[in-house]
Amino acid sequence: MPVGFRIQSVAIEGFKGFTTRQVIKLEGRHAFLLGRNGNGKSSIIEAIRWGLFGSTRRPNEVVANRGYSGRCRVGINLLREGRQWNLNRLLLQGARGGSDAVLTDDNGRERPVGEIMPQLESADAGEGMHIIFAPQGTTLHRQPEDLLPFERTVFRHLGLTNPQSFSRQLSDFVLLQEGVENDLGQQITERTSVIKNQIADLSGQRAGILKAAPWGSANVPIPVESQNKVRDLITEVTGQQPGDSLSGASLDALIEYAEDALKAKSSQDQVGLKREWEYIEGRISRLDALQKMHSGIQEHQATKQAAQSRLDAVLSGGSIDELRNHIARVQDAKDTLDLRRKIVDEAVSLVSRGDDDIAVCPVCETEHSRGELESLLRRISAQLPEEVDSTLSQLQARLRQAEELTRQIQRLAEELDKLLKEAKEAHEELANEDFDALPEPVGVHQIEAVNSRLNERKISLEAQIRDQAGWFNTLTLRLDNLKREERLHQLNKELSELRQSESRLGRVDEAHDDLVAFGKSVKKIHRAVETYVSERLEAGKPGVSDDLSRAFDALARHPWYDRLVIAKDAPTRLQLKVASSRDPFPDEEPIGVLNGQAERAAELAPYFAFSQNEEAPTEVYLVMLDDPTRAFDEEHTETLVQRLAELGENVQLIVASQETDRFRRLLPENFEPASYVIVEPTNWSRNGGPQLLV
Repeated sequence: MPVGFRIQSVAIEGFKGFTTRQVIKLEGRHAFLLGRNGNGKSSIIEAIRWGLFGSTRRPNEVVANRGYSGRCRVGINLLREGRQWNLNRLLLQGARGGSDAVLTDDNGRERPVGEIMPQLESADAGEGMHIIFAPQGTTLHRQPEDLLPFERTVFRHLGLTNPQSFSRQLSDFVLLQEGVENDLGQQITERTSVIKNQIADLSGQRAGILKAAPWGSANVPIPVESQNKVRDLITEVTGQQPGDSLSGASLDALIEYAEDALKAKSSQDQVGLKREWEYIEGRISRLDALQKMHSGIQEHQATKQAAQSRLDAVLSGGSIDELRNHIARVQDAKDTLDLRRKIVDEAVSLVSRGDDDIAVCPVCETEHSRGELESLLRRISAQLPEEVDSTLSQLQARLRQAEELTRQIQRLAEELDKLLKEAKEAHEELANEDFDALPEPVGVHQIEAVNSRLNERKISLEAQIRDQAGWFNTLTLRLDNLKREERLHQLNKELSELRQSESRLGRVDEAHDDLVAFGKSVKKIHRAVETYVSERLEAGKPGVSDDLSRAFDALARHPWYDRLVIAKDAPTRLQLKVASSRDPFPDEEPIGVLNGQAERAAELAPYFAFSQNEEAPTEVYLVMLDDPTRAFDEEHTETLVQRLAELGENVQLIVASQETDRFRRLLPENFEPASYVIVEPTNWSRNGGPQLLV
């Protein structure tokens, strides 16, 4: 009997279908969970597995009861070699499967789980089926994650867990090694290409500088010589030797200082000249404006004088008012004549009316001969003068011309006053400046004389500015050449560093060759381990097949297929096939040739074969089966219970089944009454969970 852990009790709270805390007392005995589906049998098996390992059937499976306000927890009381251990696992708040486990000994002291149960493992054999075991006397290594549960169980049973795991680790290492080799090789290739391209680029730049050497026909200067050239330039620009602050300055720093000093010197020297030039330019502009004012004044004066002469001629020495009075008198005379003409015309019209020879004078009412009176009136009308109209028209034309000339003279006078005022102000503004003061009186010739002197000064300033710019350009060219020298020294430095990097990269490439050689050695070791595992597997397969066949034949009782054999197409790829002792070639798959009972027997066979083999390098502590009698008839169920009784001699069993009546009849016939308990989960409800009848 193994001396491993035995479950004494299980406390479940808030796990899947459980709400209120319920405790199942096993006291190291077998447990048969019987009852209809949906009442919590599978939840008990999953709760034990989760409590021991913190893992679920599926990643991120929700294990907490959503209708329960408390925490999800499972407590397992274990017995080993007479000592009690309590393992309590609590679901982390909000976690999906993440949990925290606390293990305490019989004195209540907390102990690390990995220290007390470092080898505890679980092999899944199907949904809700587990074998809890540990290898004897060795620490488990990391297991391959892609092996099927059956394959893992076979490797452990044959004691090939560590070699097979080592082979897998070597395989992972080889893949990692190849990845590192490829990545490093690619990096070396890329870096080598980059360095070579950089060397070629910098060498081309260096050749370009040497082709048009900025130092002339002299030898290539060394950095110290270039520094001395820059110091001489600084002295020429500033008029003094570089200070102590530049005593240990680099060539780049000296060039930067010289450039700043040259800019400052140029700005300082040219600012005065430019300021004076701008002043002269502004004064010339103002004098030009003043000269235009004087020209305008003269033009306005001449125009005004001409207009006054024409006005005097129009008025004939008189005034415009006299002309207006004369026109008024002529207008009155014209109005009188017009009235007389109108009266005569009306009288003629009046006399001409009627047929009598005698007519009455419309004025004196005396009688006259109609013909004589009409003739008289017509003579009077003809004697009225006509030249008054012509005289009046001429006088009015002269008045209009005089008024227009008067307005023109007034406008010219106003513009002239404005020009005189502006000229006076400009003259006063210029007179306040000391340089080239205007003489009195101010005239066009005087302004031209001063303007001429200002233009001469302007030309002189422009010449000085050009000379200053030429000096600055000359020094700037020298500074640019020194920058090219500095660039040459920098290129030499960078090329030296790149060639050193190229040399170091060559050594890295040699180390990469060593790494590749090491990888080849690891591959040889990997092939040797695979060969060892394959040979050991080939040697152990017959015995394993015999154990599996005995367990399968006892459970299935198939009329033809009575053997289970292991076939493989790779060291870590095993397949369980069925065969017949009368036809020993294992070329049939279980699915498709077996009935449901035989298929179920094939699934359960490894449990019985590996758990009862005392020579196997594992200690099996617990076998949990969920609904193992599915698809079994009465006869196969009886056989299964008999085999479970044999298996129970070595391990603790926890079996869930809905075959309540069959198990209640068969258990007393095959198990000692004190060796097992029956737990019936019944009456499950959303709020209360299942009721457990023990």
